[in-house]
Amino acid sequence: MAGWESSPLLARIAAGEGLHLDFKQRIESARKIARTLSAFANTEGGALLIGVKDNGKICGVDPEQEFYMVELAATRYVVPPIHFATTVHDWEAKQVLEVQVPMRPDLRPYYVREEDGTLRAYVRVGDKTRLAGGLLEALWKAQKLPQHIYYRRAEERLLTYLRKHPFIDERTLRLLLGPREGWKARKILIKYTLIGILSIEIQPEGEIFRLSGELPHEALSPWHR
Repeated sequence: MAGWESSPLLARIAAGEGLHLDFKQRIESARKIARTLSAFANTEGGALLIGVKDNGKICGVDPEQEFYMVELAATRYVVPPIHFATTVHDWEAKQVLEVQVPMRPDLRPYYVREEDGTLRAYVRVGDKTRLAGGLLEALWKAQKLPQHIYYRRAEERLLTYLRKHPFIDERTLRLLLGPREGWKARKILIKYTLIGILSIEIQPEGEIFRLSGELPHEALSPWHR
């Protein structure tokens, strides 16, 4: 795109959509844009450039009209409401509205009120927005609570598996623990992520967990509590 070297806006557009940036030609539905706002706030924050086509071409918008739609999305359809900032960019007689959404880990999960009245949270993965799902929602809620280390038979099976395999997901851990203890899988993955034993990777189809480093001394003694 000509002129991108001298324009921060064009340089960002030329870099393309990604984890922290999304293009919208215009807002057709406040509820749909609420899903993108939810995803940014639940992940690492980000910005919407409204008035930019998917191919990066600037088409321009009426900033006042688009602001109304964003405000409607952020206050009526997102729970809790999202606080955002805006900037209007001028380019060759066209205007682009930038909407900046901060990450607020202390308030997430941010839900979207769907057409049927249900509340669903979204997350950003690369340049896509997807449903967060129950595991991530539970993880975000647990971040606000004190955590303690448990090392019992179920936790031992998890760590033994990860010493032999690069990663694990919730379904695999449920199967590993069996019908009696499978229900513990989500709680163990969340707890061990929050205390730093595991690291979580959000992927298009779900979450995977890896050992994040050396195990704490307490976890070396079986049945530690």
